[in-house]
Amino acid sequence: MTCMVNSTALAVRNEAAAAAGNSNFSLVEEIDLVTNGQCGSAEDTGQQKVVVDYGGTLVWTSYEQNLIFSGTFWGSVITALPSMFLIERFSLTRVLQIAIAYYTILTVATPFLATHFGYFAVFIARIAMGLGEGFIVPSNNAIIGNWFPSAEKSTALSIFTLGNQIASAGGSPVVAALCASDLGWQATFYFAGILATIWSIIWFFTATSHPSEAKIMTKKEREYLLTNTMKKINNSKKSSSVPYAKILTSSAFLAQIQCSFSITLIMTLFQLYLPSYFKEVLHLGVIANGTYSSIPNIFNMVTKIVWGIGIDKLKEMKILSNTAAVKVSQGAASYGGAFTLFLLAFFVDCSNPTTALVVLCGMYATQGTFVSGFYTSLLSLAPQYTATMSAISMFCSLIGSLMTPAVAGLMRKEGTLSEWKNIFIILALLHILSGSIFIFFGSGDLQEWAKIEENDVELKEKENLRESESVKEEDVIRERFESLARIRENSICI
Repeated sequence: MTCMVNSTALAVRNEAAAAAGNSNFSLVEEIDLVTNGQCGSAEDTGQQKVVVDYGGTLVWTSYEQNLIFSGTFWGSVITALPSMFLIERFSLTRVLQIAIAYYTILTVATPFLATHFGYFAVFIARIAMGLGEGFIVPSNNAIIGNWFPSAEKSTALSIFTLGNQIASAGGSPVVAALCASDLGWQATFYFAGILATIWSIIWFFTATSHPSEAKIMTKKEREYLLTNTMKKINNSKKSSSVPYAKILTSSAFLAQIQCSFSITLIMTLFQLYLPSYFKEVLHLGVIANGTYSSIPNIFNMVTKIVWGIGIDKLKEMKILSNTAAVKVSQGAASYGGAFTLFLLAFFVDCSNPTTALVVLCGMYATQGTFVSGFYTSLLSLAPQYTATMSAISMFCSLIGSLMTPAVAGLMRKEGTLSEWKNIFIILALLHILSGSIFIFFGSGDLQEWAKIEENDVELKEKENLRESESVKEEDVIRERFESLARIRENSICI
């Protein structure tokens, strides 16, 4: 968005409107695309406004930008809850494949819609994209629940969600380079479409929903996974026996939901508006903006992997229980994130952009631990209902995502340092509140109500297995008897 919008034209239009209203007219100062960390005279005299322009072509107001940001969230809210019924009945890998393909087509179409039909057409397209996005997270979580034992889920989630950090760490510099090139901002959408198409082809030929369906696997690995992961349950039986009342009244699940809401709101704000913060407050050029946006994600990625492996090792050594592990992880994410947000609010401005980068690296590093916290909790409470619980949790997190543009629009009118300071303080307090609730009520253990349902399922499977084995044994005995009879007849003939 920072590359798409013509900041100079927008600022001139806003200032012209302000001048018509007898307000003081501020001058517009252009900062070169590669100039970094210049405060400009606005900080000295308060009379001149600094505008950093990345060469965009669209004149969209802050309201229109926020509306576009919210589009995918509105679409996801519509399909988040219904998705659990389809996911329970159809192949997880195919549902995910279709959702990504749908998302890709609309991504590639975005530049055409933006330049020919305006911001509202892009908003509608992003709502349509959100309809497909509502299937992605529940499908991902259900696949993880099927493929990984409980003792390995923190590591699995850390690796499985690496795409977020790889996209941000590797994608931000690429996007910045494309924006600064002759190809323009439109090329970023086409580039994303090409990557998604390559992924879809690989996924189609390699992915399966359950270890029992995998064709390329060693016998030892298959036996281990089938023994230690959730048994594959008939889709019709599973969807008809979901204990919705028990799920929605579980204190551990409610603690997970509120944490999902808070973390999503905070991380969505940084995902959408961090480049704007670099542009408006730190006055970074486009290349520096891309670099500053990518580096914190590298720290997040490393911390997430190292922390996830370490937590699983501590659980394996019986040093930490499943519940203690998720609470320690979430506490590090919530309280560590709050501390760094206070540092951003009180100790960072355009005169020290390097300090801002260091603090943001620390904040993103602490956020790498929440995957082993509330996220692992979600997949541990009732593994056989992961898709259903993920859909409910995602619905609540999407409410947080929907609120993000509204919160940003309410508190960020001009993009000033004081506005961003207030945003950081509120987010820090939200971190502390959500982390405290999870530490008191969260859990990483299989719930009692889920154990009962799971045992019933296992008993049915064992009965079916015994019946099939007895039938096979009778067939074998019959075949042997008939074979002996034939041998006896032949010997008599001889």
